[in-house]
Amino acid sequence: MKRTKIAKAFVGAALVGSLLAGSTVASFATPQSDYKAAVEAYKASVEQWKSTNAAAQAAFKAAQVDYKAKLDAAAPARKAANDAFKAALDAAKATFTTASAAAKTSAEKTAAVDARKAAVASATAARDTAIKAIVLPTKPVKPTPAAKPVAPVKPAPVEKAPKPAPTK
Repeated sequence: MKRTKIAKAFVGAALVGSLLAGSTVASFATPQSDYKAAVEAYKASVEQWKSTNAAAQAAFKAAQVDYKAKLDAAAPARKAANDAFKAALDAAKATFTTASAAAKTSAEKTAAVDARKAAVASATAARDTAIKAIVLPTKPVKPTPAAKPVAPVKPAPVEKAPKPAPTK
């Protein structure tokens, strides 16, 4: 009988010893520790959000610089087309002025007006064709910022049980 009590005591002591040695640090999740972990995750997601938006904005600014450079490269061609149009209109006006001054009959005046209209239409068509031949770049689209991460909700403070009133 003495042996069984000793054996039981030994087994009990071994069991308690193994439990204590096996898990020396007990980690319990509390609302505060969960909140702190959520805040750290939130801070990391905010940093990632900032870097994503900054990269998108930098790419947009680079696209704007490229767009402006392409527009500036197309400007001389547009100016040349408009200058040629103006020169053609000036020539048509000079021809019309000369022809209308020399015209004696209404048929000659009508012919001068028709010639001026035809010259203006020809100059307009030439200018429109030249401008359509200029390839304009597409304007870059401003990036829409990604949705900002939502901050974790702070846990409500744990209310302590009221102390009982002292009794006399």
